[in-house]
Amino acid sequence: MKVLYVGSGMSALQVKRGGYDGHVTVALNNAWRVFDAAPCDYWIHPNDFPAENFPPVGRFRHEITHAIYNGVLQRSAVELGITGLEGFALERYIGYTSFFQGLYWIMAHFRPQQIGLLGFDHDYNQEKVKKWEADAKPNIQNRFNGKKEKTIREWSARYFAGYETDAFYGHGTPDPLRFGRQYLEVKMNIAQQTADRVGVRIVNYSERPSPFSVFVREPQ
Repeated sequence: MKVLYVGSGMSALQVKRGGYDGHVTVALNNAWRVFDAAPCDYWIHPNDFPAENFPPVGRFRHEITHAIYNGVLQRSAVELGITGLEGFALERYIGYTSFFQGLYWIMAHFRPQQIGLLGFDHDYNQEKVKKWEADAKPNIQNRFNGKKEKTIREWSARYFAGYETDAFYGHGTPDPLRFGRQYLEVKMNIAQQTADRVGVRIVNYSERPSPFSVFVREPQ
């Protein structure tokens, strides 16, 4: 089995070209939007994913919430070669961002031969990153530093006005960088080591450059 795991980076748009037949499709957060020809098989999101961005009924076949994917991780940790950790300590070990939690759910739930990544280059606009970091990293957890706009879409359009977008759907915050670039790279290496232990290939299908080179890059 092959799984296509899609995030919100610009390379997610490769899905629209087709060519991923034979993959089970998993869309993280806003990535359900690129599956407009047919619904994605699984839509996965954390508890704090804003309701305003939920997909309409019919755009996904199965919804995977934090309770589901974290439950699978907790039950499967030993099988993945992760011992002595449980609860939040286990979540922190694998990487406390949606990308990693979804990735481990795929490994544990499907045990696929291969996981193909799109939209996970983490190739954020560095000018946006600088602004975001200088302003104490506004995000859902800190309520976007007291945003007054009715929607997050409105807030992000105003906050990043004049900057080039780095998500396929428009502007978003570079939230996976809230713990720093080195944190992401360390957790990517742990994920790769875990995948190697259980015989899963993680392949980045993206045609875009990335500041990270942990996962092998191959065209689909």
